[in-house]
Amino acid sequence: MVPAAGPLAGLLAAAIGMLMLAAPAAAQQTTATTVATGSLPKLTIDEAVSSALSKDPGVIGADLDWLSTSAKEDSVKWKRLPSLSASGGYTRLSELPASDTAISANVPPFGSFSLALPSLLNVFSFDLNLSYPIYDGNRVKESIAIAGLQTQAKDVSRETVKRSLAFDVRRAYWEAVRATYNRSTLEQNLELMKKDVALVGQQLGQGVATRADQLAAQMRLEQASEDLGDAQAAQRRAFLTLASLMGRDLASLKISTAAPDAAPPFELSTKPEESTLPDPSAVDEADLVSGALARRPETRAAELSRKLAEHSIELSRAALYPTVAVTGSYTLADPNQRVPFQTDPTLFTGTWAVGLTLSYDVGGVPAALDDIKAQTLAASKAKADEDRQRSAVEMDVESCIVDLERALRDLDSTRAMVAQAEENLRVMQGRVAAGTAKDIDLSSSEFDLLRMNFAVTNRRIDAVIAQANLVRAAASEEFK
Repeated sequence: MVPAAGPLAGLLAAAIGMLMLAAPAAAQQTTATTVATGSLPKLTIDEAVSSALSKDPGVIGADLDWLSTSAKEDSVKWKRLPSLSASGGYTRLSELPASDTAISANVPPFGSFSLALPSLLNVFSFDLNLSYPIYDGNRVKESIAIAGLQTQAKDVSRETVKRSLAFDVRRAYWEAVRATYNRSTLEQNLELMKKDVALVGQQLGQGVATRADQLAAQMRLEQASEDLGDAQAAQRRAFLTLASLMGRDLASLKISTAAPDAAPPFELSTKPEESTLPDPSAVDEADLVSGALARRPETRAAELSRKLAEHSIELSRAALYPTVAVTGSYTLADPNQRVPFQTDPTLFTGTWAVGLTLSYDVGGVPAALDDIKAQTLAASKAKADEDRQRSAVEMDVESCIVDLERALRDLDSTRAMVAQAEENLRVMQGRVAAGTAKDIDLSSSEFDLLRMNFAVTNRRIDAVIAQANLVRAAASEEFK
């Protein structure tokens, strides 16, 4: 896969890789997974896409469909050659009565005479026939054009499958990354709740906490444990979806039957903080729309459908024209029907014939006129479908631009809230040191910062997916 050249090539090159802005050190530390992944096989997003494109049954089926249609196109092109056929035969005849094999005649003034002919019992014949339409109302020409357009349509269809699959894999990859970060965050939250329960227990023994405080801390711990269980299940589902799209053997991976705290089958090595997002002000809306209209397989397929309908009209009109053909034949036979009174049963005689034929189907004219009318209406519908598809593509690109701008805006606003959470934690640490706040308040501030950092990661992943969706909509990626 090679990014398409164009004025936005530099802008969208990073989007094709699905990368993100570098994260602050605090965010990296907060969202670092607690599951040991050092021994797991690493998987990049490009490797995931390549695996899916090479193993997906839909892609394989689309490739085979295209190859089949290409072969049919080649077969139609052979119709340009003359029709040449060869045949041979043998016939055994019954013997004729003597009176049928003798000729008697009375020719004055020579008198009468009789001629005995042998009875030829074996008939051998070898024929070679040639026919070539020198004018057929452009039937062959239009048939070849239609076959070529059908092949192009199948090629566009397989590109559609590949583009859709590539985006689905990228989205599934980032959702798996999101689920992994979410699990990591909730694991740390569970550890904080455990510390909170221990602290409240100590304070209860010291008489500075009540039984209600202990029950509340225990409830928070149970809720944290439940949330972590849900996150672990969500992570398994995310990895199941990704592995399925990649064509992996799900039974061998044993994702669904793994223990809740088990590590995932592979480590997602492409991180959301490694890539660069575009500046919203640098997005050229007009260029993206025009490029999408020219490159999107949906618009190209609609254009091919319109051209197919137009050629179908011309093929229907061919029935209104006569057919002129050159014919030729060569016959080598024993006996040859063109040779009278052949008496040698072993003599093969060759004869040939050349002709010109003109044919016109008068009875088929009414049907041809109705067929032309039907094909004309179908072409008008194909044109309307093409216009509708172009509008849909334009709307798709515009919507993706809006979604990307919103995701970038949400990311900026969420990132600004991290500083506030860090300041709240600093203030709370000072209050705890001064004895004006409890340790549970400090734990709450730590979790708020943890949650805010995860919110930033979530917003980054949303922006990455929105950028990938814009790459899909703009068709700024080439598929071989």
